[in-house]
Amino acid sequence: MVRVVVAEDHALVRQGIGMLLQSAGDFDLVAETAKGSDVELLVQFHKPDLLLLDLALSDSSGVEVARRVRRVAPNLRILVVTGNVYPGSVANAFGAGVNGFVLKHEQGAELLDAIRAVMEGRRYISPQVAKGLDSSANKRPNAQGLPQTLTQREQQIVRMIARGGTNQEIADALHISVLTARKHRQNVMLKLGLHNGAEIAAYAMQSGLMEAPDVGSNL
Repeated sequence: MVRVVVAEDHALVRQGIGMLLQSAGDFDLVAETAKGSDVELLVQFHKPDLLLLDLALSDSSGVEVARRVRRVAPNLRILVVTGNVYPGSVANAFGAGVNGFVLKHEQGAELLDAIRAVMEGRRYISPQVAKGLDSSANKRPNAQGLPQTLTQREQQIVRMIARGGTNQEIADALHISVLTARKHRQNVMLKLGLHNGAEIAAYAMQSGLMEAPDVGSNL
């Protein structure tokens, strides 16, 4: 059973998530709250496997909550379930250590897919979130100006890393060796001054490198 804590300020949404998890059968909702200030203590007490987190809680920012929780529970999976998507908030959330993003108005099956993906260690961005990010990027004056320091192949690598791709998965997708995939990853991080997958995901969001068509896939 996957132990779950839900942090969401709307009671009806909490109730709906609880019913969905119960119907799925392999989840145990151990605690829920509307307040960000409660989350850290609930996580420390109940030791859940998964936190479902709204970004707009009644008393605090979900991004700050994620950052605090990540310090006390480094192995906890954090999936954002929120009402709206903005490039800055998505980038900040990934930078704070969240593992995935879905919207509240999406189907329950999408939420379950997202949960299973992050529980398997993958980063997940739902198609609707990706669509919103792509739309926002296209409205920016420099949306088409991809970073000149990255080659086309390195831009592919950035997108794949941002979606949670491992070196093996990247190698398989691009028909290259794992060693070459690892070298590309190292070069990208060196060029951009980044240190991990979360920072690369945040960069991909902010720069407009994320593309909608295949983001709903797990790579």
